Amino acid sequence: MMNKLTIKKKLLLYGFIIQTLVLVIFSISLHKSLELATLDKLENTLRIVLLDIADDILEHNNFDDLTFNEEDEYKFEPLYIRFSKVDKELKIIKEIDFPKEISNKFEKINLYQNDIIYFEQENSFIISKLKFNINNELYILEIATDNKNLNDTLENLIYILLFIIPIILIFTTVGGYFLIYKSFHPVEQIIKNLKEIKVKDLTKRLQRLENGDEIDSLSSEINNLLQRLEISFDKIYQFSSDASHELKTPLTIIRGEIEIALRKDRSNDEYRETLKNCLDEVIIIQQTVNDLLYLAKIEEQNSLNYEEIYLDEVILESIKELKPFAKLKEVEIQSNIKDASTIKGNSKLVKIAINNILKNAISFSQKESKVLINSFIKDESIYIVIKDFGIGISEDDLKKIFEKFYRTDKSRNKNSGGTGLGLSISQKIIHNHKGTISYESEENIGTKVTIQFTKNSQS
Repeated sequence: MMNKLTIKKKLLLYGFIIQTLVLVIFSISLHKSLELATLDKLENTLRIVLLDIADDILEHNNFDDLTFNEEDEYKFEPLYIRFSKVDKELKIIKEIDFPKEISNKFEKINLYQNDIIYFEQENSFIISKLKFNINNELYILEIATDNKNLNDTLENLIYILLFIIPIILIFTTVGGYFLIYKSFHPVEQIIKNLKEIKVKDLTKRLQRLENGDEIDSLSSEINNLLQRLEISFDKIYQFSSDASHELKTPLTIIRGEIEIALRKDRSNDEYRETLKNCLDEVIIIQQTVNDLLYLAKIEEQNSLNYEEIYLDEVILESIKELKPFAKLKEVEIQSNIKDASTIKGNSKLVKIAINNILKNAISFSQKESKVLINSFIKDESIYIVIKDFGIGISEDDLKKIFEKFYRTDKSRNKNSGGTGLGLSISQKIIHNHKGTISYESEENIGTKVTIQFTKNSQS
């Protein structure tokens, strides 16, 4: 049953139960405290009256003319008085309306010590007793009153509590409901806003009060989550869009090659040529998918995995890996690394970025030309400059060079196995390492690429 209630109703019910328990415990404690306080007050009054009468008795030699008017004197009623002599049995000397319901056991009186006041409760009476010695004879003075004052006080308290407690519960419940409603109103607004956010549109964000409370912190974290989800969905959408865009052409070519081959019987050489063309396109598809996945992976790189790397060593490794490719293209790689330099980063990723740029420089260089790599430190920055003497890049192409799948020379890039993603990957890697990359080029003269890192920079 409780599980089906909303949190607001649960809080309201729990609050009501807790308040009721607290008020009941408070009422019982108050009742007991008032009972003890009233009883103590009655006993103090009886003690004063008892001592006053005892003094009067001691001043009289003749007990016959004793008059007990303490009820009028102390304005305290009812007041019952009994004065007795303790001998072999109790002999009442004088009494005023002393109730017969109060027992008068001789054996019990013998247990009392002299000159000590005793208090007892019997039936509905409170009795104070004092045993004392007069002329070597024992006497006992007893003063009693009923519990009416005590009972009236406690009864009035019960009536007051029975009237006050429901009113308190009503007001606290209404106040509690108001507080719960006000406290949950921002949460309900969050739920309402979240319902309006759809997968197709993750740009909406929760409104924040900017007051720094828990609800505001929750809204901030939800907005951060939505931001991450939006980025992730955008990446998925971008990946799908890029993949479908780039894979459409090779798949169309493969289909065309197969359909042509199946129209009539072909010779073995023709079938071999068809398969070769299909294989080339499959390789392109595989490389495109790998590059797209790698590009998405780069964006998720965690800088906490970065460590201190030596850029000069990374450059030398990159040159070593691409020397066979340069030899195949009849291009010479020359390096001039002036300073040993370090940055915080991932050596594998940085090498991939340099490899992509260096491979482009080799691919588009003239035969029997050179590709120059210089590395130096200037003004607390590390520079890597890669310069080739190739076909160059036009001014219009330079503006689009980092776009995905963009090729400055589609036929030559296709023949070299490029997908148009190499520079996008390099740019992402360099930016993730807090670096910059820029291109300068003139057609038929050559291209210069400048990579700049801040010394000892961290991503």
